[in-house]
Amino acid sequence: MTAAHDRADVTAIIEQERAHENAWYTRALRERFFEREGFRQLVAWNVAAFRRQVPLRADMRVLSIGAGLGDYELAIAPAVRHITAVELSETAADAARTRLRAAAITNVDVITGPIDTQPFVAGQFDVVYAMGVFHHFLPDQRRALLAQIHGWTTAGGWLYLRDPNARGLLRMVLEGWFRRRSDVHAEQETSLDPYALRDEAARAGFKDLRIDYIDVVGGPLPWLLRSESPWLWRLVFGVDRAWLAIPGLRNAASQFALVGRR
Repeated sequence: MTAAHDRADVTAIIEQERAHENAWYTRALRERFFEREGFRQLVAWNVAAFRRQVPLRADMRVLSIGAGLGDYELAIAPAVRHITAVELSETAADAARTRLRAAAITNVDVITGPIDTQPFVAGQFDVVYAMGVFHHFLPDQRRALLAQIHGWTTAGGWLYLRDPNARGLLRMVLEGWFRRRSDVHAEQETSLDPYALRDEAARAGFKDLRIDYIDVVGGPLPWLLRSESPWLWRLVFGVDRAWLAIPGLRNAASQFALVGRR
């Protein structure tokens, strides 16, 4: 297969993903899906996990891959110099811009389009993060993007990728059932093996790679449970905190983060 044909295939996959994401975010905004208490606490939990691993500074230039509705940019922007947020879905990107303006945050630029066609330059970013995004990519896309990110990241800069853990206990037991009953997932989405992703990042040139385990029930439950009780969600994340404190159980977490340096 020629390179031109390869790119045509990738473009077709990206367009399918864009259509799926636009439809999904249109529905999510209409139903105020991400305004539920479970998601609010999950975002705060994920931001705390990110900041434990990546020491943010006021002079940092940051790239966000797959910004969605801008929840993480709203939380992280006050701690850094600038965020360039790339989002494939026009629906989500427009909503993110609206939310950022409403919050009077001016150091975030939201770009609409595929991440792999962006004209970023070498060493442009001090931190690159993707929250629940890399499992949307096919393996060849993922490996090529890691090589691009390595070039975009400054020497000593940070890589942070959070994704579903294919080795997670709940994912192994329930993911097939959930996918059959949910329209959240695009066709090519799949949980990732954290060790395989670590190896791919190492081949792209990243170093000091480590795996952090993020949650067990706190990540999946907001997609399934509509409760607005803050106490219930504190209990849920309390269970996760206790579970993740046990070394032998950590690798059964539902989500993991890959952390590395350029």
